Amino acid sequence: MKVLSVLLMLALLLTGCWDVKEVQSVNFITALGVDYIKDHYVIYAQMLDFAEISQQDTPSNTGKAKIWIGKAEGKTMTEALNNLYPASQQRTLWTHVKSIVFSRSLLESHLPEAVASLLRSRDFRYTPWVFGTDRELGQLLSSVSLLNHSVINSELMDPMEVFKQYSSIEPIQLIKLINGINEPAGRALLPSITITDAVWKDNSEPINLVKLNGAFCISKGKNTGFMDMEQLNGVRYTSFRNMFKYPLTLDMPDGNHVVLNIVSSKSKSHFKIKEGVPVAQLKVKAKIHVVEVNKESGANAKKIKELAQIAVAKEVRNTFAEARQKDIDIYGFEKTLYRKHNSNWKQLSSGKPISLISKIDLGEVEVNLKVVHATSYKLSDH
Repeated sequence: MKVLSVLLMLALLLTGCWDVKEVQSVNFITALGVDYIKDHYVIYAQMLDFAEISQQDTPSNTGKAKIWIGKAEGKTMTEALNNLYPASQQRTLWTHVKSIVFSRSLLESHLPEAVASLLRSRDFRYTPWVFGTDRELGQLLSSVSLLNHSVINSELMDPMEVFKQYSSIEPIQLIKLINGINEPAGRALLPSITITDAVWKDNSEPINLVKLNGAFCISKGKNTGFMDMEQLNGVRYTSFRNMFKYPLTLDMPDGNHVVLNIVSSKSKSHFKIKEGVPVAQLKVKAKIHVVEVNKESGANAKKIKELAQIAVAKEVRNTFAEARQKDIDIYGFEKTLYRKHNSNWKQLSSGKPISLISKIDLGEVEVNLKVVHATSYKLSDH
């Protein structure tokens, strides 16, 4: 009798998960696009074939990736999200969103409200990668990946893999973007993406792929300006928390070229106040890997280091000048001023609504590079 009672109790326990849904019976949203048109929000939800998610580590054998894009509108973000559900056929989950893309119009008007609404829903986390774009969001989220790999392995979903090889623009997560929304002197560089079909083809047919094309500077909750890839050259040496590798080509005096990789660049900034004007001082440290050099040119480590330091300092200054002309605080100088010279920051921030960056000068740019002899190149020190 006791054995029968135990078996009955075990049977009751086994029925405790009777209402659990199978994973294939749930809509997992993997990416979200948020736009603002006239007076309402428009959202685009990307959903992948379940096989795309479950087999993300291996190439798919099913041909082209299956991507579904849902679209809904509403006067508020919550209303737009809710309007997606009636035609979704089954339960929709947002906990697996790996990427959020904001349109330029939203960045310039309703970014704080959109982010706050997403986080209040409790389904969204602080960890999705975030981007801005000028492109149509539905088309962008429909872009595919190479070699029939899962879209989960694309630059939109996993940007760090490309950044480690080519550190052009540092990817940021939603929690980092909030610094440019809530902090009084904070700023965040939001990577901008576009679509290109000019690089890869599938059986002679161009394919659409996501491509980085610049960055939006987010400060005080809105976009303060856009800078393209070339204009961001100086940022790569000064503003990334983790700068892995970026190429630099030097023109040698004899007409030959030397190709380098700038590795592990770090910087520090401080201010000198001269007659009430903050003058920023920058120090940049990095390592150099020699990638390509003409041995007949007679290039040596000392000369390469000298020319590289001049080139890096020039790019840092050029980026600052172009950004300042657009009223963009590209190096985040206002945050340094706010923290270390708060009284000066308050004084410069008060009065007429003139951008603070226009009142800051760039002084000395000290660059210290260490040449690391890479591959088979043997360079003399003299």
